[in-house]
Amino acid sequence: MAAAFSRHLLAAALLALALLGTGGCSSLKFWDKDKGDQVIEGSPEQLYREAIRDIKSSNYPGAIQRYEMLEARYPFSEQAKQGQLDLIYAYYKNRSTDAAIDQSDQFIRENPTHPRVDYAYYVRGLVYFESGANWLERKFKADIAKRPPHEARKSFQAFQVLVQQYPKSPYAADARQRMIFLRNRLADYEIAVARYYLKRGAYVGAANRAKGVIEGYDGAPAVDDALKILAASYRKLGVDDLAQTTQKVRAANVYSAPDQMSPGDAVGGTAATGAAGSSGGGDGGGGWQFGGAPQQAGQWEATVGLIASNSTGIDFEGGTTADIDSGFGFMAGAGYHFTERLRFGSTFTYDKKDYSADVAGDSPGESYAIEGSLDTMSVMFDAAYTFLTGPLTPYVVGGVGWAWVDTNIASAPPEVGCWWHPWWGYICTSWQDTRTVDGLAYEVGLGMRYDFSSSFAADAAYRMRWMDFENATGTPSTDTLQLNLVWKF
Repeated sequence: MAAAFSRHLLAAALLALALLGTGGCSSLKFWDKDKGDQVIEGSPEQLYREAIRDIKSSNYPGAIQRYEMLEARYPFSEQAKQGQLDLIYAYYKNRSTDAAIDQSDQFIRENPTHPRVDYAYYVRGLVYFESGANWLERKFKADIAKRPPHEARKSFQAFQVLVQQYPKSPYAADARQRMIFLRNRLADYEIAVARYYLKRGAYVGAANRAKGVIEGYDGAPAVDDALKILAASYRKLGVDDLAQTTQKVRAANVYSAPDQMSPGDAVGGTAATGAAGSSGGGDGGGGWQFGGAPQQAGQWEATVGLIASNSTGIDFEGGTTADIDSGFGFMAGAGYHFTERLRFGSTFTYDKKDYSADVAGDSPGESYAIEGSLDTMSVMFDAAYTFLTGPLTPYVVGGVGWAWVDTNIASAPPEVGCWWHPWWGYICTSWQDTRTVDGLAYEVGLGMRYDFSSSFAADAAYRMRWMDFENATGTPSTDTLQLNLVWKF
């Protein structure tokens, strides 16, 4: 009897908990781990309303949390179904790329007949569309045509499904324009590969890539370049008749306007908004510029520039100290671009600076002051890496070499020498040896470079150099600013 009563009591308790869980929805509370002790509570309507409020106030992390909670706690509610779409947008705006793609794929897989599944395809395409360049490359309008366009292909495929299966979607028009832009991006990459093959002597590979552009990207501006590469490849292969035919085809199509889309248009048009399924807002993401970046790989360059050196101090063993003033000088160098981003080269620098020193005497506490000028020369071997491939790009540089410093302090009595000059006759002059020091030098720096054309550029750089001199108590360092002009050939 007691056992039966206990079973009835347990069943009643479980029933009460079940009723509490289903009937008391408005009083459910959930802990927000990201916000400490803050508690999120409410019904499906309240959670959805608060999530929309977070979206409108650009609080995307808060909106994501509420949408996820809505789906976890009320998976069969109408708000949860709508929240799944809105969650895609919240991930997208929060730059949670992988989460946005996963959520889009899940919604498409679970709701293939949903009336707003076109929105999932559209945002999926947008996410891949904006993954092609980081914020720094968009800021400086980098040329990314030579980068393998994995994201561009995935974005094109997502937009293609949207346009083909949902041609009346409010996002179809914008998707078509983005597909044009992406098609041109894919064609530009194929042209970059074809040019590389042509330069390396792989003429068959260059011809195949060029034909692929002509056949697969009809209407793209790159088709004209493809015809030029195809003709050049045929000539190199000795197939002159095909080269002439290709030239005639190119000449016949030279005045046809290419089907293209400007970078500005690519980021306009219909874009995702706070509520899934709506249109407008124009928030399609940042754009960048293709083209305009001169070829670098395989080019030599010569550089001349001005140097401004900052003041510094040096301590020597024995108590001698020297304060070196700021000064000016010049540099000259040459370099070779192994790739679009990596350059190796060498530079010669010269600058002149005044100094004052307290020289320790032979007796303890004895010192005497001197003033003069320093002539500093160095030969450095360096490597520079540019972050972008556009006309304007930051870069880092590092180098190692040898530096010589002439103190202009006499180290021997004056000497006189005479010699015969074929023009001036017998000439006599005097000279005097001076104290010089030399040692290993190494440097690192940051700079900004702008390529005006394929043959001329300019850059400005800040460099820190260390010189390992004998008898110095540490490693003296100087920082310099450089303004350089570059000629490429």
